[in-house]
Amino acid sequence: MKFLLNIRQGQPVRRLNWTMTVNPRLDTSPEQYPRWGTDRTTVTPDNVGEKVHLRVELQSFWRLPRSNAIVFPIRCYLISMNELVTIPKWGRRLHRVLDTLPRELADYKGISRYRQTTVDWLAQFDDGAPTSAGFFPD
Repeated sequence: MKFLLNIRQGQPVRRLNWTMTVNPRLDTSPEQYPRWGTDRTTVTPDNVGEKVHLRVELQSFWRLPRSNAIVFPIRCYLISMNELVTIPKWGRRLHRVLDTLPRELADYKGISRYRQTTVDWLAQFDDGAPTSAGFFPD
């Protein structure tokens, strides 16, 4: 609540959030769970590259001048594992992030069912070289 109260007009706040999805689906809301929930059980070592997607959200918070309301648009970016590993440092980094992600956080993000399969698949792209912290080009 304090975060929202501190947003000022003319000073939008942005933050990044990430998760993973199975199949390139943008609407993974709880209301749509019957449509996408079972997808998480379909990931295999043979289809990880095409089915599993990194989802990055650019979330913005804008205070409106007249009403003082907050607008909260979310811009989503999806990339399949096959596409992601074409940038070697991204493949290395995601492998390391997922491999060391605390179990509780993996459960919270809903990726526990296919996390280890994805980690195992990404291991082939981690050559042990140092990598920067970000996914985006320098």
